[in-house]
Amino acid sequence: MSKLDEFDIKILRLLQDNARITTQELADRVGLSATPCARRVKRMEDEGLIVNYVTLLDPERLGVGLTVFVNVRLNTQAAKTFAAFEEAIKQLPEIVGCYLLAGNYDYLVHVRVANVEEFRAFIRDRLVTIEGIGETQSSVVLEQTKHTTALPLPK
Repeated sequence: MSKLDEFDIKILRLLQDNARITTQELADRVGLSATPCARRVKRMEDEGLIVNYVTLLDPERLGVGLTVFVNVRLNTQAAKTFAAFEEAIKQLPEIVGCYLLAGNYDYLVHVRVANVEEFRAFIRDRLVTIEGIGETQSSVVLEQTKHTTALPLPK
């Protein structure tokens, strides 16, 4: 991967803020002409630095406004238990993020549902029925004070 210069950093900042920006507007804002700017974007895509372009949706308007983080401890440290858990959670659309942890719990699971009643049903009827789960601990989010999809970039 090539080293990022100030133009690359500016491009990445702008794309993180608005992936639908036109090439011409992007070029104007970073101080390049359109063709070199487009080449830089293509290079960063080819190098895997830019992975994807997405549309962020409003969870409240879509009826999945409750955020819950669930710590999960598996009942064994066998590789097949980890693999089975990871495969099972991929089938649950309410789980929007899952992270393997070091520490007291094995995973941190990010859940989006409509309300507490729906979360209760999700836990009871779907999550804890996954074979290998030994313990869960849930934290309901009362208020989101910061959320960003933008990664910190060098100054």
